Amino acid sequence: MFTTVREEKFRQIARLLVSESVVPDWFERMEYVEWDGHKKDLSFINDCNIESTFLVDDVEAYVMDDQKDRWLEIEQFASPYSDSDTELVSMLRRLQESNCTQ
Repeated sequence: MFTTVREEKFRQIARLLVSESVVPDWFERMEYVEWDGHKKDLSFINDCNIESTFLVDDVEAYVMDDQKDRWLEIEQFASPYSDSDTELVSMLRRLQESNCTQ
């Protein structure tokens, strides 16, 4: 997880989403990427092969200029959550159709 949300808060949100069966169980155990600065540099990810990694993000300003080809734009999440917010599901489909997932 490469987010501006602090890890403690992310873990809390992840546990809630898992308990509501909105995301798979592994979601609350996924790697959390520590970072600082103004850009989400994919090299911050442990053992990352940048050429086979994608950054799914809603803010272009966070994307490194030389990693824009690795960026997949997603619509910004706006609370409150509603059943009509299907961006993550749509992105998963997009990744699968593009053979970006294994």
